[in-house]
Amino acid sequence: MWREVNGIKVAVDELYQVFVNGELVATAVASPQDLDELALGLLYADGYIDTVEEVSELRVEGRKIIARIRRRASPSFKAVEDCDVVKGGRREVRLVEARLDVEKLRALVAEFGKFTMPTAEPSLAMHTSALLDEKGWLVVHDVSRHSSMLKLVGKALKEGRRGPLVFTTGRASSDLVARGAAIGASIMVSIRGPLNSGVETACALGVTLVANVRGRGLTPLCNPWRLKI
Repeated sequence: MWREVNGIKVAVDELYQVFVNGELVATAVASPQDLDELALGLLYADGYIDTVEEVSELRVEGRKIIARIRRRASPSFKAVEDCDVVKGGRREVRLVEARLDVEKLRALVAEFGKFTMPTAEPSLAMHTSALLDEKGWLVVHDVSRHSSMLKLVGKALKEGRRGPLVFTTGRASSDLVARGAAIGASIMVSIRGPLNSGVETACALGVTLVANVRGRGLTPLCNPWRLKI
């Protein structure tokens, strides 16, 4: 996860290849931990599997993540870091509905902030993504905003969790919005500025997207009806 350089904790980033049934389907820059959850998140969010039980084998060999599944893999290749403009998503979306007043949302953002690296480990340059459901917070960290969301999806899948709220320290690109929606998020909050691909994807999927707009603070950019002022 990190190495020490001149007394400072420095986050480790590596480039991984993901193989499904022998086919190279993706590359991802990621922290070298929880790589099984990264793979599960990719397999689920991109429609390769519907359940963990469909994965017959999952192992890491160096910088290769190798999965075997019980259905034929799609041959399409992508780089996870490419923001992956998927305006309609890659699987049928079933959102977990929620409505919040704005003050409650601000309080949850402050609570989420306690889990992020500027608070937990200030020297580590890592992103944080989190799901909030009836069981509480499910939190993951990674050097890449894209991989942090994939690991969150994989962790949620392993634990059988879905929820209405997903938070991220990364800019909400289309892939982050679609993957949050894959685990039920009807409200997605980015504490960074918005990206057009994320706004378009949120509108297409019916997700309420909230981003931290400079000079305006938390601002709903799509489907604001779930937020009560």
